[in-house]
Amino acid sequence: MATTSIPHRWKYDVFVSFRGEDIRKSFMDHMFNDFKQKGIHAFRDDRELPKGEYISPHLYKAIEESRFLIVIFSKNYASSSWCLRELVKILECKQIENPKYEVRIIFYDVKPDVVRKKTESYAEAFAKHQDLNRPEVAKWMEALSMAANLSGWDLQDMTNGYEYKFIDCISKEILKKLCDGPLHVGDYLVGIDIHYEKLDLSRFVGSDKVNMVGICGISGIGKTTLAKAIYNLMYVHFEGSCFCEDVKEVTKRQGLIQVQLHMIGKIMKIEDLKISSVGEGTMVIKKMMSSKPILLVLDDVDDHEHLEALASSPNWFFPGSLIIFTGKDKQLLRYRVDEIHDMDFLDEGQSLELFRSYAFKENDSSIEFKEVSQKVVNYVQGHPLALKHLGLFLYGKTVGQWESELDKLKWESELDKLKVYPYEKIQRVLRLSYDGLDLHQKNILLDIACLFVGENRDFVASVLDGCNFFAVTNMQVLVDKSLITISSNNSLQMHDMIQAMAKEIVREESIMPGKQRRLWNSSQVYNVFSEKKVPITEEVEVLVLSLEKFSQKVHIDANDFAHMKRLRILKIYQEEKVYEQKLELKGHNVIFSGSLYYLSNELSLFYWHGCPFKYLPSNFYPENIVAIDVSYSNINNFWTTPKWFSRLKVMKLRYCCNLTTTPDFSEITNLEELSLEGCVNLVSVHPSIGMLKRLVVLNLAGCLKVDQHPSFVSSLINLESLSFGRIQPRWWTSITAPFGLLNKQQHPQRSISLAGLHMLKDLNLSYCNLEQVPESIGGLSCLEDLYLDGNNFTSLTGSLSQLSHLRRLNVNGCKKLEVLPELPHGLNYLDASDCTSLREVSGSSNKDPFRKRLNNFKNCPKLLKNVTIDRERSTSKTECLDSSMTSQGFIYQLSSFIGYLGFDTNRCEFFTQDSVYSNIDIGYHGNSIPEWFTNRSKGNQVKVELPSDWCCDKFWGFGTCVVFKCKKPLSIFKGYSVNNFDGASLNLYGYIPAVIEGYFDKEVIGIQDSSYLIWLHYSQYTRSEWKEAKNFVTFCFEKNNEDFVEVKECGVRLICDGDLQQQDVTKPPNSWKMDFLDGASGLGSPLTKRFVNSFDFNIN
Repeated sequence: MATTSIPHRWKYDVFVSFRGEDIRKSFMDHMFNDFKQKGIHAFRDDRELPKGEYISPHLYKAIEESRFLIVIFSKNYASSSWCLRELVKILECKQIENPKYEVRIIFYDVKPDVVRKKTESYAEAFAKHQDLNRPEVAKWMEALSMAANLSGWDLQDMTNGYEYKFIDCISKEILKKLCDGPLHVGDYLVGIDIHYEKLDLSRFVGSDKVNMVGICGISGIGKTTLAKAIYNLMYVHFEGSCFCEDVKEVTKRQGLIQVQLHMIGKIMKIEDLKISSVGEGTMVIKKMMSSKPILLVLDDVDDHEHLEALASSPNWFFPGSLIIFTGKDKQLLRYRVDEIHDMDFLDEGQSLELFRSYAFKENDSSIEFKEVSQKVVNYVQGHPLALKHLGLFLYGKTVGQWESELDKLKWESELDKLKVYPYEKIQRVLRLSYDGLDLHQKNILLDIACLFVGENRDFVASVLDGCNFFAVTNMQVLVDKSLITISSNNSLQMHDMIQAMAKEIVREESIMPGKQRRLWNSSQVYNVFSEKKVPITEEVEVLVLSLEKFSQKVHIDANDFAHMKRLRILKIYQEEKVYEQKLELKGHNVIFSGSLYYLSNELSLFYWHGCPFKYLPSNFYPENIVAIDVSYSNINNFWTTPKWFSRLKVMKLRYCCNLTTTPDFSEITNLEELSLEGCVNLVSVHPSIGMLKRLVVLNLAGCLKVDQHPSFVSSLINLESLSFGRIQPRWWTSITAPFGLLNKQQHPQRSISLAGLHMLKDLNLSYCNLEQVPESIGGLSCLEDLYLDGNNFTSLTGSLSQLSHLRRLNVNGCKKLEVLPELPHGLNYLDASDCTSLREVSGSSNKDPFRKRLNNFKNCPKLLKNVTIDRERSTSKTECLDSSMTSQGFIYQLSSFIGYLGFDTNRCEFFTQDSVYSNIDIGYHGNSIPEWFTNRSKGNQVKVELPSDWCCDKFWGFGTCVVFKCKKPLSIFKGYSVNNFDGASLNLYGYIPAVIEGYFDKEVIGIQDSSYLIWLHYSQYTRSEWKEAKNFVTFCFEKNNEDFVEVKECGVRLICDGDLQQQDVTKPPNSWKMDFLDGASGLGSPLTKRFVNSFDFNIN
């Protein structure tokens, strides 16, 4: 049975079959009015019966759509063929199991025997039917007998003829049954069908076993809503059902016995049961629940006691029963249920739908509406309850269609306020999860919220274990309660709403005198250290200070650390972006003074970027320390005698320019990461480093006075990341100048030894003056990232092709490199920019060195050279499809392609090609746009009219071309944006290749020589972005960046099916259809190939 066959929605509660002439204006009128007062929805047709033999189809449909089917036998009931046909239909419905109808018989002014035996008025009626030779008489007589034998209500017997009492009894009985039916769930069940599909509910119908299912997730995620919705779908398939809502709260207020009584009463229809203890109630449940298949939902169970008392084992229940639990703790349910269904956050589309349902009037589609809705959805990140409450809270805050900017700003101010002071109703719900934690679990949650989101789980566990928090076990509890998640890269993640709740708890603690345990934001630190508004006490356990986040001067007296006896985490740091090297800390407003004579020995994490003191306190011996990072500091040395730090895993001493020697490592043998990058005065590394058998990361880049290839490296058998050599010259001058090292000449390195490093994944040998790369590098079977920038070799070893796991290769700035060898097929990224001598890329197209990777050939003038085209013999399509074509042939074809666009390939600045996302980017000097771009415009904006028969299914992608120059050094290159006719964005994040962005970050184009640069780009169309496109679209380049960039001209062409199929027969024979990207030659994506194939150039 498919899941879709399960749902059944009754349109009416009651359908009544009666003889209108007997009781329509008396008994039935009173009954319908009573139904209405009690909220029972009954089908009522007050029209007089039309003349004719057959019942109206709409009455048959009303019978099928009513849960309760009531037949009222009065004296003249049998005289109506219409009534008798209704009776037959009702009894047919009674035989249906799904859905299950409730049939009730009422004897108004006749006795059951009269109906059953067809006597008195019923005999007279059937005599007339027989006289009329009606073929259904036999069926009607059988139906009367069946109906009369059903248990029913007799007006005279039940209430001694009092109609109002009789009607009241009937209504109450129906109402009681209806209350056992569907539960109120809500008006907007967004995304509920996805849960139905994942659970595959149909398998529970008619099952021969007891099924137990858990529904788990954080507070407010929709567990109860889903459970109610499932209950409403499924209860009709079971002989008994009960939804025990909020077991935790009911137990807290009324006791667990009350839950047991409710459960037994609903399922077994017992009203006056007495239970004196939980144990007695458990025995009653075990005895009674095994008698029939039931549906039982236990909502919000959070204690083993709940399970033991209500549904401890499937053996308690009859085969075919379905038991559903909801709760926040997966660990609690894991060993009780057959499966656990995790409640995920809503995706972006579902979030917008739910939010709009509560926040706005229907059909409000203004741009402001969409933009602000998107901001709310981004903030809430798919939390259903938060979306609902914020929608209700913000409803009516704006006027009309948000035409005024004032209304828009009003919304945004409300949203900003919510981020600082989270909405109380949402926080109250989320805190239920927090309140259920023990002390260690609460501490771990608050620590993660304040400083460990995004950090590696194992590293954080080690730090918190150093605080004796039993982190591994308790972090798993937080995962099971959906308060944190572990990402695919093993980092800790936390929903923004939970993080806001946790930070609010910390904030509330901090305003209580003597209770500030965590100082983590700039305002707290400023109030404590500079303003002295709050006294520093021993209660402080965590101090987090971001050097970049202070807008005013903050003075911190190092003597204050003496008060913090319980300090276990100290993190004074400056953010560093990926791939960004900061060689000195400048520009922050934090000023340290005093003497550092004490630091807490309770520290498990000690970060102090830019520590101004030369020495650490002599009595500083944190035995549980896990991580030390004093990068950019004035530290002279670390612990002159060996210290036993069994937990220490990370030591970062980067750019400590006064450091001349390293610590003795003999007593810290569990160290996993050691970074000495940029320690320009470091003379020697203690020989005990060879004892660090667990060392995974070693960075000696920029340690100019240390032997760049020391013998101890080969003994570090578990190394996964190794860095040597100089730091990239651009950064090097700022730190080496003060030490007189700018003119230091490195001796050429003929080769290096990599023996024994079989676990190595990341190897950085940039700027090592290497004249050759050793053949043995092919033996590093685990290597994934290889950086060889700035070296002096002319070629690379062919053994690179053996590195099957290699994903990234950088040879940036290897100016003597002439030939790239055949590279591993799995390579994702190749950066060969500024290889000014590079003239050849080896390898056959069977290995396809350009497929499925990003290639960067910026400033490789010899690679993209001028190509002379022989008019008498153009490259043929057959040759282009030749499977033996080399990748150098591909370069030839690419050069031809650029040439036919009218560009001088000697002036090509960069070429990047990303086959994964089907993008091509080419940069070159020039000042005009080829005619192929059918939509051209002066300035930075071009409007593209869509054809009248526009269909996104026929749209393949688009090409853009921009002529521009920089007016001043460019810090941000914004690329282009595409907007629909109504201003809505068709590429929300814009587009700018990282390689191009980096290029303009490093180079100043057009400032000195006033020359223009042309950027040619192709992008594959993404249907999800362009499905709303209609009328026209607008491309805008470098919007709101006019102070930095002058756009002279821009052009666009959309690539549709028509472009791919069109052949211009008017062209002369020497026109060349550009097919060089087909088949073997290798820009990968068929869409990319079609883009280039659509160019048709005429050779003049």
